[in-house]
Amino acid sequence: MRCWLFFNRDIAPGIPEAPEVLRFIDTAKALDIELLVLKPGEFDLVVDSKDGWSASYQGRELRKPDLIIPRCGAETNYFTLAVLRHFEHQGVAIANGPAAVESVADKLHTLQVLAGAGLPVPKTILGKFPVDVALVERELGFPVVVKKLKGTRGAGVMLCQDRAQFDDLANLLDGASGADFLFQQYVRASHGRDVRVLVINGKAVAAMERRSIDGGFKSNISLGGHGTLYDPPHEMAELAVKVARELGLDIAGVDILFDENGYRVCEANSAPGFQGLERACAVDVPEIIFRAMAKRFGIPLRHSDRWERTIEKAARAAFGANTGVTTPDTPLLRPAPIRRKTKPA
Repeated sequence: MRCWLFFNRDIAPGIPEAPEVLRFIDTAKALDIELLVLKPGEFDLVVDSKDGWSASYQGRELRKPDLIIPRCGAETNYFTLAVLRHFEHQGVAIANGPAAVESVADKLHTLQVLAGAGLPVPKTILGKFPVDVALVERELGFPVVVKKLKGTRGAGVMLCQDRAQFDDLANLLDGASGADFLFQQYVRASHGRDVRVLVINGKAVAAMERRSIDGGFKSNISLGGHGTLYDPPHEMAELAVKVARELGLDIAGVDILFDENGYRVCEANSAPGFQGLERACAVDVPEIIFRAMAKRFGIPLRHSDRWERTIEKAARAAFGANTGVTTPDTPLLRPAPIRRKTKPA
């Protein structure tokens, strides 16, 4: 398999997502996958009516890949989407196509799609200026969550405890330009706690409960939260799968809140972080992605029957009955064990 992974930044110390990109590189080597990590902004995009393959990157022509995996997440911009569309039209398989990536890059758009499908989401107001504090209090009450429209790893999210605190924030936001913020219902039952469900190719393959360790309301691992293996109830796994389906995501990290009457979808990610999830669930996320996308798009992936049996044995040891055969419509929680530097025979 020849694969491109799109990543907007340098793979360098201090870049939060860099370790995950390195995991893809290591796993690709182990699976004999030819992987290039490329910055979408470095492509020269030329569109004409001639048939044939065209990909110019940093002044050189690249061979056509079998698969593209975008890992740009919240940093996805118009140019990145244009590059993805360009290669989509040239017949390259893309794990999370441009329409799906665009739908989750904007948190409000994500909620609009999910609410339109009848899936449970927190009530949300798009911020405008000056801020109508009375509207926020009437529709959402206090405390209230304030979020940037685009953000990742818990950045740009805060909880205003009361109207006085929100008034202070509103005065600050009134000096900002554009509708960049969301005001969202605070789900008290899920304070400092949520579940990240990893959905790949229409199946829930791993889940991690995240908890704040300092009493705060944010549970992100990147902010010091603690993650543990979680066996989601069928209803939660099914909800996560429905979220990915409605958003058109082949690969999705779905964050689910606990509500008094069940669950609510906090958000979905097209390039979910997985360092904490791999530690908590003992899964190899890049390997699951490579294998699932090879199956999804009919791309040959060299591997041995012996290694398949090894995966099955390890999965049964970790999850027992959850690794059994299910119907195509049943969400499946089935991990592949983390593997380092070991090639299949």
